[in-house]
Amino acid sequence: MTDHSADTSALAARLARVPTTIACDILKDHGLAERAARGLRPMTPLTSFAGPARMIEFLPGRPELRKPGPPANFALVDAVQPAEVLVLCAHGGMEGAVLGDMLATRARMRGGQGAVVDGAVRDLDGIAAAGLPVHAKAVAPMAAHATLVPCACDRPVRFAGVTVMPGDWVLADRDGILFLPRDLVGLVLARHEAALARDTFSRHLLEMGFALTEVFPLPQVLDPWREALQAGAEMPSAETIRAALAKGAHP
Repeated sequence: MTDHSADTSALAARLARVPTTIACDILKDHGLAERAARGLRPMTPLTSFAGPARMIEFLPGRPELRKPGPPANFALVDAVQPAEVLVLCAHGGMEGAVLGDMLATRARMRGGQGAVVDGAVRDLDGIAAAGLPVHAKAVAPMAAHATLVPCACDRPVRFAGVTVMPGDWVLADRDGILFLPRDLVGLVLARHEAALARDTFSRHLLEMGFALTEVFPLPQVLDPWREALQAGAEMPSAETIRAALAKGAHP
């Protein structure tokens, strides 16, 4: 029997190694403006993570929404599955923090990979100590218990300017946050190594003195040298590259 949890964790680990910039280059024809969250920033030293979204929505408080016992987000965090990412949708509310060190510790102990918060967090030192990478809009010292009511979320929500769907995956790093349906996760992983190799080769050529207009994006005629470099060959000389660019020649 296939271990679904192990498969998901392995996939999340692979996706977390993909820079969001490379993912955006790969997905440039897939509506990126509708997938990239806006206005969040890293709140912890650890910034890169990926995994399926566990969505929790917070609504403005009303007496009839408040029920006796622990708040709903406690049970939802207790149910986090390995490799999941907390997506805490407070609709930009700054009235109080919706994530602190205790929730972060529990999420991390359950195997959570990180959290993105369209709202405020607190206990930054404790969150960092828990080892849970977090991106959020703001910091607030008080909890949001008196102003926001958490609820389970099994429907599309607006998060930092974009729509997040149940089943989406999250990819986050210092450059930003993307929400991707599962099929685009596969596409990113399938094309990542080639895209990274092309960018790396272009960067080498820029360091050799080539102009952006010459080597970025990498011309197809230079693919044989890029492939040879990946296979362990030495970096070609500037003269060789210039000859190839001028003649469209192959090695």
